[in-house]
Amino acid sequence: MITIVFRNKTVTFLTFILLVVCMAAGLCGCGKQKMSEQSNGSENGITEYTKTDFVMDTVLSETIYGEKDLTDEVKNQLSVLEKEKLSWREENSETAQINASGSRGEPYVMDEDFSMWVNTSLELSEASEGAFDPTIGNLTRLWNIEGENPTVPAQDEIDRIMKEIGYSNIKINEETHSISMEDGCTLDLGAVGKGIGCDVIKEYLQEEPGVKGAVISVGGSILVYGDKGNGEDWTVAIRDPEKELGSYMGVLRLSETACVSTSGDYEKYFMQDGKKYHHILNPSTGYPAESDLTSVTVVCRQGEKTDGLLSDGLSTACFVLGKEKGMQLLEQYGAGGIFIDKENQVYVTGDLEDQFEILNENYTLIK
Repeated sequence: MITIVFRNKTVTFLTFILLVVCMAAGLCGCGKQKMSEQSNGSENGITEYTKTDFVMDTVLSETIYGEKDLTDEVKNQLSVLEKEKLSWREENSETAQINASGSRGEPYVMDEDFSMWVNTSLELSEASEGAFDPTIGNLTRLWNIEGENPTVPAQDEIDRIMKEIGYSNIKINEETHSISMEDGCTLDLGAVGKGIGCDVIKEYLQEEPGVKGAVISVGGSILVYGDKGNGEDWTVAIRDPEKELGSYMGVLRLSETACVSTSGDYEKYFMQDGKKYHHILNPSTGYPAESDLTSVTVVCRQGEKTDGLLSDGLSTACFVLGKEKGMQLLEQYGAGGIFIDKENQVYVTGDLEDQFEILNENYTLIK
């Protein structure tokens, strides 16, 4: 018997994103909102522009503090990223062309940014011992947990796909920036796509002198950029894994530019024969990760061009690895993290201890 308890990712993160935007704007008591845009009054030449939209198959929520409204430009940047770079569905995207070349046994010369994303992803794959792997796209599509009727695939189907998976099947020529893959292997950066989107928008905002600060939410990845000009920290709400949309168990306060991503087993899943199957797959088993965690939030604020990608990829890797190994991986990358286990115990890395606060008595901070 199959019971679908699927929460479309767009809907899952919408309330979470609106909480982030509203809290960033000092509106903690905000209610439901529709796709909309607005601007608030100017102070010292700085105006607050807010817009909620849809891009990259998820909700985009923006609050920008600056001299002009750039919300449409931000959406356009992400649309171009999806269509021209990341989407495996778009025949002319760089990802699709790489996979087509790989199927013919031919190398493909990547552009500079794409090469950086692939290399960073492969480095994370190695550092996490394969807990994060950019070659599991076919496995994700086999499970089809985002589909209308997900079901556990037959073991022989999983076994067949598993033969094509493995980041070691990708080879990079550093001199030519070319990529080649073993037969059957495919590249899919979807697991870090929203984080890459945050990186692209950060770079765009840095080139706009009239921007004072911004909070940009792309699905489960968030960019907080600059400041609001009033000395207040950015406030990011952490979702309560046990509750419905709109409930959160704590808040994270950040005073500098940072990228924040969350992975959890409550986002998308289905029930079959009394067992829960969530969307975070373990590349080594072909099945949903058996983790001691329900949620991992990762904060990257190194000022690097790949902070968003890493926050996105690290949150997935840490969930698969579990708390102990996940903590070690974050230390290796100089990233911060908030881990919530199945007993509602919360573990916070030292660099975030003074910036995180639990607001729900059902959760216990373990030091």
